[in-house]
Amino acid sequence: MKNPRYRKKGLVRKEHHKKKQLREKTTHKKKQLREKTTHKKKQLQEKEKHKKKQLRKNVNHKNKPLREKENHKKKQLWERKSHRQKQLREKENHKKKQLWERKSHRQKQLRAKENHKKKQLREKKSHRQKQLRAKENHKKKQLRERKSHRQKQ
Repeated sequence: MKNPRYRKKGLVRKEHHKKKQLREKTTHKKKQLREKTTHKKKQLQEKEKHKKKQLRKNVNHKNKPLREKENHKKKQLWERKSHRQKQLREKENHKKKQLWERKSHRQKQLRAKENHKKKQLREKKSHRQKQLRAKENHKKKQLRERKSHRQKQ
């Protein structure tokens, strides 16, 4: 038979070994649990992230027709506004054109009136001069006739 002391030593060693294994086992289990929980947490976070993303996508997708509607309204408003502005500009330009035409017409009339007056004055002057010349000629003719009549007598 083996020495009991040795046996005891062996038992002590075995017990130490078992304890060590247990420690290692527990630490390993703890480590695995930690990893498992962190992995689960990560997965949950990813899931949440994905859900949020999906929700955003869904909201955006649902809002797309609304956005399009709003954009359409804005476009229509802008078109109406620009059309009004265009009409106002055209109206303003038309008024300006009419004013200019009236002004130019008045000026034309005034010029025509002035020219007519000048022409009348010229005609009057030339008519007077003609009459004066005729009178002068008549006088000269009479004088000549008288002279020749006297000479005949």
